[in-house]
Parts: sequence; structure tokens; C-alpha cells
Amino acid sequence: MVDVNRDRHLFAPPFCKGVETYILPIPKSKYELHNGLKIAGGWRYFNDLRVIQKKNDSYVEVLMSTSEFISSAKMASKKSLRKAELHIENIVRKRLPFATIDMSLPHVMGVLNLTPDSFYKKSRENNTKIVLRKCKRMVQDGATVLDIGGESSRPGADKISEKTEQERVEKILNQLKHEDIKSIISLDTRNLGTMKLGYNIGVDIINDISGLDTNDKVEFVASKNLPVIVMHMQNKPENMQINPQYNFSPIDVYNFFSKKINDLLHLGLDISNLAIDPGIGFGKNKYHNLDILKNLSIFHGLGVPILIGISRKSLIGELAIEDFKSRGIYKRSVGPSSRLSGSLAFSIHAFNNGIQLIRTHDVFETRQALTCQFSLN
Repeated sequence: MVDVNRDRHLFAPPFCKGVETYILPIPKSKYELHNGLKIAGGWRYFNDLRVIQKKNDSYVEVLMSTSEFISSAKMASKKSLRKAELHIENIVRKRLPFATIDMSLPHVMGVLNLTPDSFYKKSRENNTKIVLRKCKRMVQDGATVLDIGGESSRPGADKISEKTEQERVEKILNQLKHEDIKSIISLDTRNLGTMKLGYNIGVDIINDISGLDTNDKVEFVASKNLPVIVMHMQNKPENMQINPQYNFSPIDVYNFFSKKINDLLHLGLDISNLAIDPGIGFGKNKYHNLDILKNLSIFHGLGVPILIGISRKSLIGELAIEDFKSRGIYKRSVGPSSRLSGSLAFSIHAFNNGIQLIRTHDVFETRQALTCQFSLN
């Protein structure tokens, strides 16, 4: 794990030459802060910041109030001051509706995998009637978005043909539109042909684990004004968990998105049609994932809505096994079917960090947890 030295002083004033500066709002409820700034126009507030600087291969973190941060940048130069103000503006600015969804509130995205090899057995389904029934139940249980996928992206999953993927999703997507399900429909795909199929059927969102990695995909979603979720993934599902490497994962992923968003806007994508997903478990080991989760609020500085997908992932099993080991109990595995509690814990953590979209296999339980937490916010 990376050693971030907590100190009273930065390497240099914010955004000076020779250092990289990153800011993380420290989220609080409105009851904890009477005059706080809203994060992304949502339900969490902040006055104080964790300011992280990188110089060469060293990192330092300093706690500062927002006014102290601005004053420090002002002492350096007008350019530094403007950058500091823009970063605060990005954090505070109310997010535009995404696929008509109000981003000032938290939302649940329900997962439906139309695959025979999804990592979570209970999410595998190919019977149209059963899938439709599950969709209706998820909407009733509180899913704002249904995320339909026809290709497994679990670690080590083999790439399948677009034809196979499309055969899996086409019927249920048509059925969902025919039944007029009262939910936003997201299509989980990394393939241009399947994106086009989904658009022709009438899906509302494209959820691309490959991060819109080709210009033809970008040009397509931009030309059709299609909202898209861009995820970070190191390598591909087939090999992504083979020794992934980062300097410091939250900052590396933040830098990826900062460049990606700039490139996408330059290529014609409207910022209102863009959300990001740091990609927990996609080309990241336990320490990379935990570093990202501990530093989630850094991504508000990108100025777009954020999705987190942690539902029943292996990280939860790894942590549970470590807990057993610390108590002298041998446990070989804690499988996906036993990871609901961990999923809910991380969902609440995401909520408390102001994350707008939480992707889950367990809509009823996640919605209930968020509802209870929201009542205390």
C-alpha cells in the first residue's frame, strides 16, 4: 500500500509547478454543518478538505478548511487561485439530470445478468418470463435503473461474440419496452454493435466497462445523445486480475477520468450525458480497491455523477476471510451468496460520500439501507 504522509504542511502551495494537487471534500450531514457547501448539489455537505499532493513518488496529505485552501492557492499565483476555485466549483456544482434522473438524490441500479457464468449464481437468468418478473420486482423494490447485461465481466471471463451477447439481451430489452416498465433501462456492454442494437430498441443508458475505449463508440453515443457510464478498468476481464499495478490507485484512476472526460467532451459528448464508475474489482487488488473506497470523495472533483458497483464482490469475501483468520478460524472462502452484509456496508459508505448511483444485485435490501440512512442525514 502507498504511504501517504499526513502532515501540517503541503509540499508547496496548491497547483504550483512541480507538484500535483488533489482535493477531497470531507462529507458531513446537514446536521453536522450549519453553513456547509453542498457536494454536487446533493445531500452531503463539506467545509473541510483533505488536500493530497504528489511530488515525484512521495505523497503528503493536509487537512484544510476550504477558505484556507483558497488562501494558500492565492498566495502562489493567479493561475493557482483559478485552478483552486475551479476545483471547488466542480465539487459544489449541482449535477445536471442524467438520463432524466435527479442527481441531487441517491439512486439504486438493479443488476440483471443474462449470462450463464455470472460470478453470482442467483443473478444468472435467461428465461424471459422470470427475468421480466425480476425486473418488475426490482422496480417495485426501489430500483431507479435496471442494468441489463449479456456478457460476463467477472475476472477471467472469456470474450464472447457480439452475436451471442445480442441474442441474450434483445428479447428481454424488447419485452421491457413493450411492457412499459417504469424504470430507466441501462445496457451493460462494451461492444459497438450491441450499443446500436440497444439504441434501436430504446435503452436509456449505455454502461461501458471498457470506458468508451474507441472513437467509433464515442462518436456513436455522442451522435445519438445517449447517456453513458464510463468505467475504469486496467486491461480486460480475461487478464485484469493478473498482477494489476498502480502508483496510488485513487489518484491514478482520477487522472484517467480527468483526461478521459476532457477527450470525450472534445469529441462531442455532452457533459450531461456522462457519469463515471471507478471500477471496483476491475483490474485492482484488495489494496487498490480499499484505497479507492477510502478516498471516494476525490471523484466529485471531476464534476460529473458517480456510480459505485461493489455488490457481492470478492473484496468482501477477502475481508471476511481475514477477519476469521484474525480470530483463529480457518475459512477457505466466503462466496458471493454470503456477501450481502458487506455489500450493504459499502453501499452506506458510498451514500455517505455523496455517490449518486449504487449498482447492486439486492435492490430491496440496498434501498432499505439507504432509506434508513437518509432519514438520519
